[in-house]
Order: sequence, then C-alpha cells, then structure tokens
Amino acid sequence: MSDESRHSGFPGPQTEAVFGAPAGLDRELLRMARDGKLAGLRSTRRDLVQDWLDTGLSAEQTCKRLSAYNRSVIQAVLEAHALDAPWLRQCTFLEFGSGGRDEQVIGSDQDNGMILAAGIDPDELEDVAQSIVVALDGAGIPLCDGGVMISNEQWRGSFDDWLSRLTGWLSNPAEKGAWQSGLILDFRGLFGSPEDADRLRERLWEYVRTKPIALSLLIGELTDYRLPLTFFGAFITERSGPWQGHINIKNSVLAHLTNSARILTLKYNLGPSNTCDRIRTMAGAGHVSRGHGERLLDAWEYLQRKRLEIGLACDAEDIRPHSHVNPADLDSEERARLKGAIQATEKLVRLVQAGAGL
Repeated sequence: MSDESRHSGFPGPQTEAVFGAPAGLDRELLRMARDGKLAGLRSTRRDLVQDWLDTGLSAEQTCKRLSAYNRSVIQAVLEAHALDAPWLRQCTFLEFGSGGRDEQVIGSDQDNGMILAAGIDPDELEDVAQSIVVALDGAGIPLCDGGVMISNEQWRGSFDDWLSRLTGWLSNPAEKGAWQSGLILDFRGLFGSPEDADRLRERLWEYVRTKPIALSLLIGELTDYRLPLTFFGAFITERSGPWQGHINIKNSVLAHLTNSARILTLKYNLGPSNTCDRIRTMAGAGHVSRGHGERLLDAWEYLQRKRLEIGLACDAEDIRPHSHVNPADLDSEERARLKGAIQATEKLVRLVQAGAGL
C-alpha cells in the first residue's frame, strides 16, 4: 500500500504518531547545547526533512518527525540551562501552536510559555528566559514575531495565573492578538512537570465547552478570513505588494482547516491534538462524512507538503521560509489539488459556522 493510500484511510492515528529524535542524537544535542554550539542544526534539520521526503514519507509523517526533532532540541537547551538553574525542572515549559499539534515545518518559529514554580528570583528568571529563547533561535527555531515566548513576561506565570489569563482571553471579544484561539488551545508540556500542562489544558477545554460565548467567539473567528476561491472557481490572489499574484496557503486555507477541526474536536472532547488525527476521529464519529474526511486529509497533505518544499528551497538560499504559492506557476494537476483543498476546507468552515453537528 502506498503512503498516499495509508494517509487517506481511517484506521486510527498513524503508527508513527510519536517519534523520537534520530537514534543516538539526544546525547549529542545535549553536548552541543551545553557547549553553545547549536548553529549547525539548521542544515541538519534541512537534510533530515529532505531525506524523509525523498524516502517517501508523507507530509504528515515528516511534520511529526520534524516536530519531535525540534522538541529534542528544545529539551536539550532546557536541560543545559537547568544545570545552572535547577529550578527549571520544577517549572513546566509549554509549547503552543504547530509544535503542540506535531505540525511543524522548516521555519516554524517559537511559540512557548512557562508555568512557574514558586520562589524563583525574578532577575534570574529574566536572564534564563532570555538565554533560552536566544539559544533556540541559534538552533534554527526562530524568534516569534508576535512575542509568544518565555522572554515575554506575559507568557510566564503560576498555574492559576495561566488559567485566569487564558480563560480571560478566550471570553473577551475585545481580545485579538497572537494568543487567539488556535495558539492557546493547542499546547503540550515539554520539560519540568508536563502533568501541569495536561491539567491546564483539561481545565481550559472544559471552560470552552461549557461557555457558549467562548465557543461562539471561536466560530466567529472563521468569518475573519476569506477563502481564496471565487464562486466560479477562480483563485483570489494578493493584488499588490511583494506577493502580488500569490496565495498564502497557510493563512488563507490551512488555518481555516486547522481551526475548524479544533472546534469540532473541542466540542465533542474527541482527544487528538494533531489535525489529521482529529479529522480521522471526526469522520469515525460521524461529524464529517468519510468522503469529506478523505478530501480534508488530502487537502492537509497537499498544503503542508508545499510548505515543506518551499521551506527547503528558502532555507537552501538562506532566506526566511514563507507559505506563498503562485497558482500560475502550478501545473494543471497541482492547480486542481489546490482548488480541491480550498473547496474541502470551505465546506468544513461552513459546517462549523452553520452549527452542523454542534
């Protein structure tokens, strides 16, 4: 059976859902982190992704492996810092967004936070937090343009601080920013006390499920975007600027798919955090049809593979990866797949907006 066939079915989560770093790499990563010599990981990351794709892995499998590799890098950096700041092991390092879903691509930036233990010296905390994010940036996990990093005081606090902060953001219609819905609802604990991350996520998801205004705000966010396809099937591209004639497949399509799948998963407490696993679970539970689920999986696979390919090309030229595609540069088969991805995503968005199955 081909990777494509395995990808499109619904036998349950793929067996490669949890990956460790490549064999024998963890100890080397720790040594490199301790010595402050992580700059070479950027080319290593690129070579690994290229090899995974060349050997026939799907985009889903590749993103899961890359996310696990990046987690190993993060854990090595934290462990190295904990040698001089042992209180780090009493805290919980949180990874938000695509890292929390195992969906990272080349160029995925830092989205992190920290649940703090009591009694930490504020000046030492500030110094260590700054050092960690700089070390991760040097290791090829870029700084977050939106400031979603532990170097930002807003992304640190006690468990109670975090619960109050996140529920406040989710329930306030005036709140808009990097912390909105998708980012703060998908996270995991990577270091210290991961059980605190699990407890926080359970409390947060329960809050959203039991507060109609929170769920309605999440659904309302879907109306903030316009899917890049006209009623007659023509692509809607950017009209001006450096990306004139292009579509941002992340912001214009993939974000809609991810957000819609999250809302249905959250509403029914279905469990998975990865978007593809969420789609399989939704289809298995009857919240989307089997055929629609297969089209959504194909959409995710196509869009994320394009982002991986773009990331490889950009990284090789030492430019920042992006998610822009020019439909005019695609052959007829790719244009058809892009159009199919947009249509499948739009159908899911409309189902969520209409309250179907809710």
